[in-house]
Amino acid sequence: MEIKAFTGKLVATALVATSLASTTASAGDFYVAGKISASTSDHTINRNTGGFAGLPVPDTSGVTSADATDFAGGLALGYQQPFANDQFFVGIEGFYNVETGSSRNINGVLVTDIDLNASYGARVLAGVNATDRLSVYAHGGLTVLDFDVRNSYTFAPPVTTASETAETFSFGFGAGYKLTDHLSVFGEYTQTTDADFGGIPEVAGGTNRVNPNDLSLSALSLGVKYAF
Repeated sequence: MEIKAFTGKLVATALVATSLASTTASAGDFYVAGKISASTSDHTINRNTGGFAGLPVPDTSGVTSADATDFAGGLALGYQQPFANDQFFVGIEGFYNVETGSSRNINGVLVTDIDLNASYGARVLAGVNATDRLSVYAHGGLTVLDFDVRNSYTFAPPVTTASETAETFSFGFGAGYKLTDHLSVFGEYTQTTDADFGGIPEVAGGTNRVNPNDLSLSALSLGVKYAF
């Protein structure tokens, strides 16, 4: 409910801001954007075996992390509204990124593989036009992570798999440079907060234990934007 409430506030805030800005500013622009990113996922498992001794090999509790960096590509559709004599701007954007990162996290005898498939969501942008061509901005919003989880064990099968989505908040900053009235290039940094998910119940030993998991994502991106 908290995420859904935030999504509603995000959209409402952007619409109000762009509406107020448009009363004292020139017309805004719809735009499409494409980007490539170096995207790093970080996966953490907090595992408590509870002293269970039903496995054929020694096992341990603990917190372990694993990260993976790979390339991602994305598209976005948005609206940007300037105000205060075009010195400042606000906007709202929807985006979808294809992710390719894969990580392996070994915690005791448990092996968890994460294959990140996509990240998508919406965000609000606010910034300043430092010159006629150069702008800097901050952004924040909601991101959904789409990924596959695979559990196995260091000593033998079984292997279990599942597909998951997790909602999280995102924030960051960026800079853009106008090449023409319609075409610009940009670079930006994006970080998500930890997305909590339960993972797959462990099947070895018949415990059905579910471990707390966290997944976060950060990205450095370069892209091109075309304004209508």
